[in-house]
Amino acid sequence: MDRLSDWMSWTEILNRRFSVNGICHQSVEEGIILGRAERLLIVAFARLVLLAVLAVYGALAGSTYFFSQYGSFISKKQLTLLVATIAIVFLYTLISYLFSQTLARYRFSRHILIVFDLLLVTVLVHCSGGAISWFWPIYMIVTIEAAYLLDVKLDVWLIGCAGGFFYCFLIIAEGLELIPSVKMPFVDSSLNSDPHYLFLMALWVVITNTVTAVIAISLMSVVRREATLARESEERLLGFIENANDFIHCNSPDGTIHFMNRAMRQSIDCSHDNGGLKPFIDIISKESQDMASRELRKIVSGNSVDAFELSFKGASGQEICAEGNLACNFKDGAPLLLWGIWRDVSEKKRSQERLYSLAHNDSLTGLPNRILFRDRLKQSIAYANRQKRTVALLFLDLDRFKVINDSLGHPLGDRLLKSVAKTLQSSVREVDTVARFGGDEFTIVISNLEQPEDALLVAKKILSSLEKPFNVDGNELFAMASIGVSLYPAHGDDIDSLIKKADIAMYEAKSQGGDRWVLYDPVMDQNSYKRLLLENSLRKALAKDELRLVYQPKVDIISGQITAMEALLRWDHPDLGLIKPDEFIPLAEETGLIIAIGEWVLDRACRQNVDWSNQGIAKMRVAVNISGHQLQQSDFLSRLVEIVSRTGMPFEQLEIEITESVIMQNPDFAIHILNEVQNKGIHISVDDFGTGYSSLAHLKRFSVNTLKIDKSFVRDVESNQTDAAITSAIIAMGNSLNLRVIAEGVETEGQYTFLQEALCDEIQGYLISRPIPPEKVGEFVKAKGWRSRN
Repeated sequence: MDRLSDWMSWTEILNRRFSVNGICHQSVEEGIILGRAERLLIVAFARLVLLAVLAVYGALAGSTYFFSQYGSFISKKQLTLLVATIAIVFLYTLISYLFSQTLARYRFSRHILIVFDLLLVTVLVHCSGGAISWFWPIYMIVTIEAAYLLDVKLDVWLIGCAGGFFYCFLIIAEGLELIPSVKMPFVDSSLNSDPHYLFLMALWVVITNTVTAVIAISLMSVVRREATLARESEERLLGFIENANDFIHCNSPDGTIHFMNRAMRQSIDCSHDNGGLKPFIDIISKESQDMASRELRKIVSGNSVDAFELSFKGASGQEICAEGNLACNFKDGAPLLLWGIWRDVSEKKRSQERLYSLAHNDSLTGLPNRILFRDRLKQSIAYANRQKRTVALLFLDLDRFKVINDSLGHPLGDRLLKSVAKTLQSSVREVDTVARFGGDEFTIVISNLEQPEDALLVAKKILSSLEKPFNVDGNELFAMASIGVSLYPAHGDDIDSLIKKADIAMYEAKSQGGDRWVLYDPVMDQNSYKRLLLENSLRKALAKDELRLVYQPKVDIISGQITAMEALLRWDHPDLGLIKPDEFIPLAEETGLIIAIGEWVLDRACRQNVDWSNQGIAKMRVAVNISGHQLQQSDFLSRLVEIVSRTGMPFEQLEIEITESVIMQNPDFAIHILNEVQNKGIHISVDDFGTGYSSLAHLKRFSVNTLKIDKSFVRDVESNQTDAAITSAIIAMGNSLNLRVIAEGVETEGQYTFLQEALCDEIQGYLISRPIPPEKVGEFVKAKGWRSRN
């Protein structure tokens, strides 16, 4: 925006309308008055010069007569009149010079001055010989003066005629001896009484004065027309500047503002305590004052200034960002006035900031997105490299978030993500970066760590902060997470390596059940490859009939009777062999295949139970594990009813097992679904009880039949007092709520004895039986199962 060359044309024109004394934009009437005052000043100055010339000439000429044969020929009376006339002329000329602006405001003040000039010129002509005087051309000078001072042509013509009239009156009065004529040397005094001479002189003066008036009027018309055009051009320019949308101002080199156009006055806080305008530097925000002062000094010193940005103080208290330039006019090498033109770019800056935010920040959570995250990580690595410090990258993925999205809808899921984002931000330092990597994935850059172990403390803190339920639109939701941790420089020295290894560690945490952190280990690279292979193979496993079910019995701890057979899924991979559910179920949940696999398991287990009944095996329940993704499907109940009905198995012979953590992700929704399921007569068991976050208040609301104690508590009941106490408490709570309690993972007689004494209802584990192929279940049952061991 280099407008400097353009400004020099119009700023020089406008300098005439502004002064360093603070004259601001003038109206048309004020401009006319100033123009008249300016002409009065010029005429007064010219009159004084002419008066001085005449006085010097008169004195010089008069002095020569003393040394000539003529001697002094002027009487004292004439000399007194001449001196008085000159004094009067000097006096009113001085008045018109000193009070030109005041006189210019009165319409006939200039006419009176011109009439005074005519009268005093007539006196001067009389004192210098009358009809034979050499000074009659001064009448023409007065006529020219009238043409210069007066705006109306008729007035000028009348003044010209009046000059001739005054001259005629003088020579007639002298010819009739009404006024004594003054004798002049070198001239025949008899001419003053010669009618023919007097007539010709009077006619000549009248003609020359009239012609002078006509010529002067013509010349001044041209001059005035050009002046009018120039003034109208200035007015149009000033009108354009006044109404321009850009901010335009004029100030003196010391910063005093003389003019601001309307856009600038309306937008900027330009009021001052004393009622005037603030200095230019005072209407600029503090952040821009140093730069503005520096640019002002440069322009005043004669250096060129490029376009720059600054912020003005807005009239409403806001800051207005403007882009523009300054120009300075010089006179005699000294700075005269500075002009500035600025364009309000506040909206442009806001748009740029919005575009930057859209490009670098997540639109939902406001967190940095991938682009800004990579930049922050790059900066942290560079700083850590210089300071010999450690950077930790935490890759966080919410467990079972898809379940919430599918069941409660994306709007509620989005609000949960926003709540999680705030929790993550509050869990780290301000210098650390929390970014949304995509979907339900977050990345956290922990910079400037002295010890790598500090990163693990942060991961633990984050998991702890996520344990508390989130209240979203009246729904109590849990957002557990899996966190993978990679370290710079231990695990890589570039961005992509750190992200990849943190991602691998995160999937390792998921494969271990989630709700935990895992530090990257090179061994995990092999697991990562295996995971990719499994994901690709899993998509074809159902079609290739690679999945199969085995069954593990649940027995009554007192009678030893089999109460149910739990269907356990196995994957017989053609290359990798038998794969445990812990390795491929998380993959199935992430890829969405868990829905199809879950329905296949339910259908196959129900048909198998019907087949057992047809074989004469006593009726018993078949237990099927339901994933959170299945439970949260809007058509879960209808699909469940459809599949069971299709197999022909009674609903009472079906038991579904749902983990405590799945139920607690959205307790209100789970309660509604479980009530509907139980109304169908289906048995409901809470799996892995004790590992989630359910409270007694929640448990009382659930429509469940059985609590299944997680094997992690059962494993050490013989040696660990805490696990024994927890297990006893769960059994006691279940009994108090009239719920059956089953312990899984029972492998020793000591565990069995403890559970029996604690009044546990059922047990399941290797002590009773390992998982059995379906074709051998009949044999196990006919052998009396658990009772056959006694």
